[in-house]
Amino acid sequence: MQYMKELKRLFKHPNKYPMFRITKLRYIFLHILLLSFILILPNTVQYIQITQNLSTLANEQVDEIPNFKIENNKMILSSDKNIKMNDKQSIIFTSSNQFNMGANHLIVFKPDHIEISNYNDYTEISYGSLSTVVTDQDDLIKFIDTINDSKYFYLSMIIIFLLIIQFISLSIKIGILALVGHLLGMLLRKKTRYMTWFKMMTFIITLPTLVLLLGIVASNTLLIIVSWCIIVIGILITVFYLPNGKKHANVK
Repeated sequence: MQYMKELKRLFKHPNKYPMFRITKLRYIFLHILLLSFILILPNTVQYIQITQNLSTLANEQVDEIPNFKIENNKMILSSDKNIKMNDKQSIIFTSSNQFNMGANHLIVFKPDHIEISNYNDYTEISYGSLSTVVTDQDDLIKFIDTINDSKYFYLSMIIIFLLIIQFISLSIKIGILALVGHLLGMLLRKKTRYMTWFKMMTFIITLPTLVLLLGIVASNTLLIIVSWCIIVIGILITVFYLPNGKKHANVK
């Protein structure tokens, strides 16, 4: 497969990188798509776990949801509740807005809003956005049952949405880095074209992306910084191996 040949060039000496200029755009976009999928893997795994636990909640532990009411976009809770989904994860109902979401919490219902785990972060949802759907315990149970009936459809929509956002974000990032490399090449009077840099950066960014993923999974800021350092080094090495541009003759 031609794409595999393009990928093998990445592991050769950097002096081969300028040959990426002849790579067809379909392989460029395929590589960006694969890198995007790699970057959303942590969130994808997290949402799969949420889907599985939602099914458990709907089928086995739905009666453990405490009584509450939503009034003026705030939750009035009868009592705090910790619903354990398995040995590690749980869903929390709390009357304290100061409650800190932990790594073992999938969803936290606070008086002012709902927090849904998003791997190392969380997504905040206001009760106002659910006011037409959920107003009390019974509504929440019905809502969970409805979502559970089509959970794989919603999961696929979430993953597709994440993939599209990541694809656009990564394309913009590559585009900016390509512009930086192109301007540096012009400054050093190298034979440079923006699209050549865009194609080169699409593959050069592979290793930094894997390091970035490791940094996200391990919650290690140092690895995230290292990924950017690798990008900078990659640009400098690549521009060094670009062929020299034409020298302008001196006119006397």
